[in-house]
Amino acid sequence: MAYRDAMELCKNHISRHSGDVVTARELADMTGYSLYHFCHVFRAYFDVSVGEYIRRVALNAAADAILDGKPIIEAALDAGFSTPAGFSKAFKRQFGMSATEYRRQNLKRSEKTMEFAIERKSAFAAIGYYIAPAGESVDVLESGAYWFGADFSNQPEYPTDSSVNGEIGMWTHPSETDGALKYFFGYVSGGAAPEGFAKVDIPEAEYAVFEVPAAKTFTNGGEELANNIRSTWKYVFKEWLDASAYAFDEAKVCFEFYHGAITKIFVPVKAKN
Repeated sequence: MAYRDAMELCKNHISRHSGDVVTARELADMTGYSLYHFCHVFRAYFDVSVGEYIRRVALNAAADAILDGKPIIEAALDAGFSTPAGFSKAFKRQFGMSATEYRRQNLKRSEKTMEFAIERKSAFAAIGYYIAPAGESVDVLESGAYWFGADFSNQPEYPTDSSVNGEIGMWTHPSETDGALKYFFGYVSGGAAPEGFAKVDIPEAEYAVFEVPAAKTFTNGGEELANNIRSTWKYVFKEWLDASAYAFDEAKVCFEFYHGAITKIFVPVKAKN
């Protein structure tokens, strides 16, 4: 099994079994690698050990559950922690604060930053490349900021100063033949696509625009920003759309927009019937 396919398989398996006991041996056997080789490949791919990655996934799931209103002790048990003290220590190490403080701060953050603007945006084009996800199906809400952890090493380099007008990341169906869902990442440009790049046209649409909370630091390859982006996607589709006067316009496309330190999510909308 190719390395990327194997690691994406592991990523999906760990995500589906968050809170369960998942071992390095189990994952190695699943991919057909020896334990020694698997652990080295996993660390090279995710930049952390197997155990650390599993712990992070479990804690991220617990953090989401806590924000959804689940009692902290119950979230800790669901995440696979046998004692509140162990969960508390691990949670604080990952998020820099207690679970209680995390819930308080993020609820305040949501109230403050989940404001939106309705914006009519003219059609524009972007130049970049498609990445076909490995593994099984894609959960778009969980796979927001897909650039985090994705392998771009085989893609061509951007032309100099190409991203001055901003960059976009989005899930799309570029092929009408097989309907495969692919991730596009590129820079905003109306020019011709250089060799090795693809060009996509984004139609004019009315958008609900959400500004993503900025990351305090851009460490671990942008993990904090990636988590903030995923949280914003979840808020939009799990809370905001149901409560708003707008419906998702499925004839258009939604995307993440990156411009310097500013990250926004554009969601095409139309009035509810």
